[in-house]
Amino acid sequence: MLPKSYLVFKWLGYASATLLFFALQSLALNHIRVLGLTPFVYPLLPATVAMYEGRRRGPVFALALGVVCDAMLHGPFPGFFTIVFPMIALFSAVVGENFLSPGFFCCLLVSAAALLATGGMRILVQILSGGGYLALMARITVGETLLTLPALLAVMPLYRTIHRRCASDY
Repeated sequence: MLPKSYLVFKWLGYASATLLFFALQSLALNHIRVLGLTPFVYPLLPATVAMYEGRRRGPVFALALGVVCDAMLHGPFPGFFTIVFPMIALFSAVVGENFLSPGFFCCLLVSAAALLATGGMRILVQILSGGGYLALMARITVGETLLTLPALLAVMPLYRTIHRRCASDY
């Protein structure tokens, strides 16, 4: 059993790392344009943390991150990230606990799924609202996913370090 101070340290570490990635997104990644697309690192964060933290704690982190993203970003509708991120986290946790051991390949898989799910949900909202340009939105989703996946080389090692430094069953 971890003392409460270790739990506080662990979640403060995750929060600090997340703030670092928020800064990276707004200060650097938002200014990178490849074929008109910009990397979108936010879905990688709940997927990676949930892969390490499991089905109980991962979706809670994702829910909090979704609320923050909804307050800061423009989504297809209010509450979009608050709904999508916990679903991503639950999928990531199940994959990390039952199918693949948490590592680079697992993180690559769940991160690609997270990015595609976020884009897929945007497309679903577009379909339900009667909008068009679905093929264009699908190409944007795939392109954004391919452009964002190299960010895993920064996201995964930092979250893995935090998880390993404070790893224990509690």
